Amino acid sequence: MSRRILLLVLLCAHGLFAADPEPPGYRTILWIGDEAYAKPEKVPLFFQRLREMGINTGMVHGDAPFEPVWTNGFPYYVENIVNKGLCLKFNSTVKDWGAFVNGWIKSRSTSAFVRDYSLDDPVWKSWANGQVKRLVEKNRGNHPVAYDLRDELSVTISANPFDYDFGPITLAAFRDWLKTQYPTLDALNAGWETTFATWAEVRPFTTDQIKNRMASGDARPRGGPDWQALAALRFDPSTARSEPTRWNFSPWADFRTYLDISLARTLDELRGTAHAADPRTPVGIEGTQMPSAFGGYDLWRLSQSLDWIEPYDIGNAREILGSFMGRKLLMTTVFEGETGPARRRLWHLLLEGDRGCIVWWSNDCVDMASPDYRLTKKGEALAPVLKELASPLASLFMEAQRVRDPIAIHYSQPSIQVDWLLGSMGDGSSWPRRFSSYEAANNRLVKVRNSWLKAFQDLGCSPRFVSSQQIEEGVLDREKFLGVVLPGSLALSDRESAALVRYLQANESRLIFADGTPGVFDERGRTRKASPIFKSLSKKSEAESSVTTKTGSMRRAGDIAGYEKDRAEEGDPLAWARWINGLTTNWVREVRVPLEARVRVHRFRSGSTRLLAFERNVQYRMSEDLKEQKRGGAFDQAVKFEAKLAAPAHVYDLRTSRYLGLTDTLSLSVDPWEPTLLALTETPLAPGDVVAQVRKAAGRHEEK
Repeated sequence: MSRRILLLVLLCAHGLFAADPEPPGYRTILWIGDEAYAKPEKVPLFFQRLREMGINTGMVHGDAPFEPVWTNGFPYYVENIVNKGLCLKFNSTVKDWGAFVNGWIKSRSTSAFVRDYSLDDPVWKSWANGQVKRLVEKNRGNHPVAYDLRDELSVTISANPFDYDFGPITLAAFRDWLKTQYPTLDALNAGWETTFATWAEVRPFTTDQIKNRMASGDARPRGGPDWQALAALRFDPSTARSEPTRWNFSPWADFRTYLDISLARTLDELRGTAHAADPRTPVGIEGTQMPSAFGGYDLWRLSQSLDWIEPYDIGNAREILGSFMGRKLLMTTVFEGETGPARRRLWHLLLEGDRGCIVWWSNDCVDMASPDYRLTKKGEALAPVLKELASPLASLFMEAQRVRDPIAIHYSQPSIQVDWLLGSMGDGSSWPRRFSSYEAANNRLVKVRNSWLKAFQDLGCSPRFVSSQQIEEGVLDREKFLGVVLPGSLALSDRESAALVRYLQANESRLIFADGTPGVFDERGRTRKASPIFKSLSKKSEAESSVTTKTGSMRRAGDIAGYEKDRAEEGDPLAWARWINGLTTNWVREVRVPLEARVRVHRFRSGSTRLLAFERNVQYRMSEDLKEQKRGGAFDQAVKFEAKLAAPAHVYDLRTSRYLGLTDTLSLSVDPWEPTLLALTETPLAPGDVVAQVRKAAGRHEEK
């Protein structure tokens, strides 16, 4: 059984829900443990309590019977259809990952690099596809709201670093892929700086081997790495190009890229099998990890292979997937046990595009030791929040079209790979202990990416992430972005670089923000002789950022990585955001808020009506152990401020239907535990329920 009580919301803006004639509202799903069915005579009472709590969707675990959920009137999703191969936590010869890694650190045996299940193994793939087909055919008549292929899947464990998979089947598939990337074996050897005589001999570098190359500067060094020399090494973009061999990561990075492709391709194939049997029900995964060089966590590739995802919000994973998934379903795990924190985070995620949640878990919410199966304190605390999220007010925002600002933040999986190698130089032989929990708190690229994001959000902007592939395909010009942020974008492909140059040269008002030296590596982790875009920035250090226009560049000293933490401190913690604000004064903004308020602005359109949501710009963090963010401080306090609109409008408070006047200035007090929700219209509305009027005007009907 999985660990989490999930409340799962499944939306279907693209018509994937077969049971409902119209897209359903917010789905609240309870993760149900076996104890709920231990006393058959109490099962109806159990589901009665779920209704009282505000739960509207259940779950069926894999091959378990669906009758208890279905006959009690609950729709459901099917969880963990493929229990072997995708997740190694519970189906692997490795029972204790920490002990396994500690043992390997001493032995360094390459025989340990063979994964129990190769994702390229035709025997395993046949079994997995058969499992999907069988369970989909078993449940499709009940029109499940979704199929979950697997919870907390990974090529390794979570996003932990390890050199899976050097098994013969995977290596053979990797060689076939390399033949599509390099025209000849000679071209591969030239790129990798290797001397393989035949394709059959080709093997990627292990992490120890690539670190040995880094430490020694030799293309094919013998023995093990000199860990002290590696720890003393410093990467300097201005000198790295004079030592191309030392910084040529391609024999390692190509394999990491292939493993990302292998996982995404496997999930896409399993999704195809499910859709062949049940074309209308979405197929996805739960418990995904932060963007990482390990585990298969290239979030762009995963987003293109699935219909829905329930991500752990680590390393901006939720914001990134929200940008990539479009109107596809996203949901969250509910771990809070108090009304205020639950309301704050679930409303925040609904405004970000979530359509439901998965609550952990039935034993925490229903007291099954009591004769009347009463709700626990947690169940009672969550009930008003869950019911509010199923209200017409919440539906109004779910149905509306989200409006983002034309600001792009670069997502680069090759840069994530390069960053991991550079960031782990000081770890020596213990690099396998850089578990995902450590990376979430200490990885510099994570901090840099989040700091840029938070700085723009503190200014009232809503940026979106764009992938390397999207940039290569011209998204910057096609969607007329005003600014592009390159956060730790050390690696850029030639096509990305050319697209960025075209973007910059097309208009003098366009800006590119960057830190460090963007593009010093190509997409395979090989250094270039010169940055293809910012030649004038080739000697920039990590502790320096820049903005570049068609006519030149401007630098700012200091490390932006600290902004995510500093913004919650006393004194003048907002200098970075203030610097950005000074460079973007000519940008037209529909809403302007004072930087000191540190509020998040969400904008939507519902027909001709504009919707605004203001919330405290809280730093949310969660992990696979479902730890709640640290509480307290400025973000747990209400804030009063004035927001300026670009033009006057008739303004209404959506919670109270109160008319606030025809104005371009909003005097607001934003509660720390729930957002302020407003409607802006060109003409006055009739007295009465504003939510109902706006929904009706947009072609929606009020729920009966």
